[in-house]
Amino acid sequence: MVKIKDIEELRVRINQIDREMGKLFEERMNIVKDVALYKKTHNMEILDDAREKVVIEKNIKNLINIEFKDAYTEFLEDNMKISKKYQKKLLGIDKVVGYQGVEGSFSHIALKSKYSEKVSKSYKNFEDVFSGMKDGEIEIGVLPIENSYTGDITDNFDLIKKYNVFVVDIIELKINHNLLGVKGSKIMDIKEVYSHIQGFKQSQKFLSGRGYKEIPYYNTAISAKYVSELGDITKGAIGSAETAKLYNLDILAKNINTNDNNTTKFMVIKNKLEVEQNHNRTMIVFSTHNKSGDLSSVLGEFSRYGINMLSIKSRPLKEVSWEYMFFVELEGNYEKLKKSIDRLKEKSKYFEVIGSYEK
Repeated sequence: MVKIKDIEELRVRINQIDREMGKLFEERMNIVKDVALYKKTHNMEILDDAREKVVIEKNIKNLINIEFKDAYTEFLEDNMKISKKYQKKLLGIDKVVGYQGVEGSFSHIALKSKYSEKVSKSYKNFEDVFSGMKDGEIEIGVLPIENSYTGDITDNFDLIKKYNVFVVDIIELKINHNLLGVKGSKIMDIKEVYSHIQGFKQSQKFLSGRGYKEIPYYNTAISAKYVSELGDITKGAIGSAETAKLYNLDILAKNINTNDNNTTKFMVIKNKLEVEQNHNRTMIVFSTHNKSGDLSSVLGEFSRYGINMLSIKSRPLKEVSWEYMFFVELEGNYEKLKKSIDRLKEKSKYFEVIGSYEK
């Protein structure tokens, strides 16, 4: 049995180590400040994932007791997060905006329409943006949720709940698809076309009957970048005029989207709900008890309180077969709707307000 005296001695030693670590932490942060100023002077990126990985692997090799490997890795990662956050604050770029794809993608274009002065960070997949927000790499995310022609981007509705984020704004972007090819290519040269699946769906009238092999890719801008790098006149991509210019491609056919009013809604997400007086849209998510008439009873409350329901999306619950979550966009400010929303909450199995913004 450990004696009280022994425990007190151990605590004294821990306190001594904490004081030493405090001094070292302060010394480290002073160096971090110098690094930030150096990066600013030399126009260098704050985020350097490749270097961080090398630093962690190198430091782990210094461990004598390998039992602490996982804990030490977490300690190093947390140190780096603190350092990056401090550097971004020093340089006035603490509000980094994340998006899926590469520069020139429609997500990037939507992002720049609202956050032209902010630093942006690209991610390969939709979920990577949510994960980046959870890990503190970004404060804001911009992601597509619905297209006027092809409908919902369902993955992102699922990810809203998985990562418990909130919708703080909606950006609507007119989408004009074009068939792009390398310099000097002609439309009759194209045999294969690369695009995000949404690009194919939204341009099906143009693509139909041309015999192109449609190859799905991460998004339209990455497709254009890939075709540009290939330099093959038989390869084409679907993308924006901005993307064509950015990756030095020719526009072989303009405005190939089937619907002239092709528009995509992008949601702006953050880690906390922001409710303001000028907001006139509220987004909720709820589930009902799996019994007859329960959904109609909840929906009936909207009519009872005179709430205009602008849209409703259903998504299956992953953990329970044949049960669903319902995402609903309501017209009105959250504070004004609160009384009726509380009544809806009482009738629902699960209920949460996940969005507040201005249309």
